Amino acid sequence: MTILKRLQMLIISYDSLTELTMDEIEIKNYKKIKEMLSVVLELMMHFQTYKSIDEINTLNKRIGSLKNKIIDNIFNDFETQLSRHLSDESQLIYSCEILDLLGQAYHEKLSNWYINNVLKDITTIFKSSEEAGSLDNLKRRFIYFQRILNNFEKNQAKLFPTDWNMNLNLTKSFCELTNKDLKEVTSKETKLNGSGPVDVNLLINSLTDSLEFENYLNVLFKDSDYNFDSSISVVFEPYLNIWIKYQGTLIEKKFLEFMNPDNMLKKSGVSDSDPNSEALLNVLESSADLFRMYRNMLTQLSKLSNGAPMVKLARTFGKYLDNYESQVLKSLLPDNKTLLSGTTSEQDEAIDIICLVLNTADYCSITIGQLEERMISLLNDQKLVPKINFEKQTNLYLNEISKCMGLMYLKIENDLQLAWREMSNFNWKTLKDITGESRYLHSIKGVLKDNCQLIIGKFNRPLYIRNFIDKLIEIILNDLMINMVKLRPMTEIMAEQLLLDLQTLKSFFFELPEQATLGSPTNLETMKATFSKNYKKFVSTKVDKIDKLLKILMTPMKPSDAFVINYFKIIGDRSFANFVKVLKLKGKLQNESTFENDKFKYMDLFRTQLRSYQESKATNGTADGDDELVESDPFLNKLSIDPPIASSNTSSMSQLLLSSPTANTNLFATSGSGSNSPILNLNQNFLVGQQNLSNLFDRQSLQTTRDNLEKNFAKTFSISEDNKKNLNENLKQFGKFFKKN
Repeated sequence: MTILKRLQMLIISYDSLTELTMDEIEIKNYKKIKEMLSVVLELMMHFQTYKSIDEINTLNKRIGSLKNKIIDNIFNDFETQLSRHLSDESQLIYSCEILDLLGQAYHEKLSNWYINNVLKDITTIFKSSEEAGSLDNLKRRFIYFQRILNNFEKNQAKLFPTDWNMNLNLTKSFCELTNKDLKEVTSKETKLNGSGPVDVNLLINSLTDSLEFENYLNVLFKDSDYNFDSSISVVFEPYLNIWIKYQGTLIEKKFLEFMNPDNMLKKSGVSDSDPNSEALLNVLESSADLFRMYRNMLTQLSKLSNGAPMVKLARTFGKYLDNYESQVLKSLLPDNKTLLSGTTSEQDEAIDIICLVLNTADYCSITIGQLEERMISLLNDQKLVPKINFEKQTNLYLNEISKCMGLMYLKIENDLQLAWREMSNFNWKTLKDITGESRYLHSIKGVLKDNCQLIIGKFNRPLYIRNFIDKLIEIILNDLMINMVKLRPMTEIMAEQLLLDLQTLKSFFFELPEQATLGSPTNLETMKATFSKNYKKFVSTKVDKIDKLLKILMTPMKPSDAFVINYFKIIGDRSFANFVKVLKLKGKLQNESTFENDKFKYMDLFRTQLRSYQESKATNGTADGDDELVESDPFLNKLSIDPPIASSNTSSMSQLLLSSPTANTNLFATSGSGSNSPILNLNQNFLVGQQNLSNLFDRQSLQTTRDNLEKNFAKTFSISEDNKKNLNENLKQFGKFFKKN
């Protein structure tokens, strides 16, 4: 009875559905048709196992025929609507729902039919073989489609359910069609397979238009999951070498702007990382412009390719980063004559430019690292990663930083020459008592304070302030040691006075950061963080090396055994070579005729007292730990006492920085500093100077040799017999020294 009842319902529903499809109206009542068709299809499901019954099988075939008729009606009504724009169009959306009910194939059939119908004009007008389909008219093609899309949104979007995404599918089909046509057009118009020239401007304009259109579509369909990047512009990927070469010409033109005298020293505006900041960066505007240009090019290329063309673009970037360093930054640096002997205003201007170049090089070194990271992150082939490497360029800019530091130190060392001359010219032999700080020290402090106040506020990053002052302290102490050695033989009272001077200088060093930033825009809190407690520890460590030497020089030579014991206590090493240096500073071992005998006598004394000292420590149980003697005190070990023959290798710290080799370093977000801060790598450059400190300590020997030669040379202008004897004797002494060394 249930089956018969369902069969009766199916027949009634089928008859009703048939009547609805027979209505002679322009657009059928698809809402009711959908409702009735749903009932028919559901009831028919119950009779699938009864198809062997002729009546049931016949009914099933009639329902199938009715479905086909409904589908035909739907397509006819859609065609009528598109051609005549009928007013009663609300039923068509239900017809789409009917197709969904009947299966995905019918949904796709109507969707494809509609899209092909709408794009028919484009396939005709912009055919690849026609003039309108050429690259010259690509922009017109995009504009034409935008009109179609606007018309769809305005008049036809309501014909389809929203989940059909007809506007998105229509656009995707247009892009696929355009992609196909452009492949034919580019192959013909670029003539890459023939012998004709390539129209670069046409390709670039077409690529630009494609990128702009894709960006427009991405904005339009931002709420969808689909991305139109490369949907059309990918056609141009085989010709990206032309695009990349063209980017090089654009950068070349930009360089002409950079090197315009009116723009060379123009500073950047606010930081990219903080647009709300009102603080101006002491960085060349051209450097920021260059990286902005790079960023735009990289963004464009990433939409076209994430493969080999990215490597080629990286090479182009590297080439012009090299050029920027050599053509812009290097050309700005002042010559030594202006820096060392110019007027005060010229020197101040030179320092301004040096700091500007340093900050720009720092900005470039950081941003280069970010550029490299960004380009590597965009690659889709990890095998290409090693081919994107800007280490050479990073090192170029770090060397530029070192060079700028060296120039500033060179100026300060030059300014200090008068102070060191004051120290040398003072008659230390007449010193009978401590008189407070020496006059030369007042000059040193004045030079340092003035120069630091001139320089410190011009650094962009506090890290450079600390680095600058640290190295400056090392230079001053090195030069102090050099000039102290020139004063030998050193009496106890001289050593005591110099020790007082050293402690005064140490106190000045403690206050230098605060003194140096007076009147500068440097944030006080930032400075306090930069110069934390370890700064004083650093100063004390550097000063204490000389402090120990002066304390042993203050110790009387007699009794000699007590002097040696004091050497062990103060210097704390067991090196006889270092002990000899102390003796020479005190004026001992100067007589060449008795040198060897005196040396052996002191050696015996040294060894005897060394055994006695160590036995005493062992007996008292203090042989281990801090009281244990080291093999050789590093400071004394590097200290040169005997003057060598003048050598071109003798260099100041500033000269070492100016000629330091390329540092081994690894340095595109918009801004910020990476984990590999360039200041850390810069310290490697400074370490080059540290490793050659022996050269620095040899400078006092060079100076002594030069002074002696000047005196002897002056005498030769009026050579007498006595002078000839003196000259010959000097030459003999010089020859003996040369043979010994």
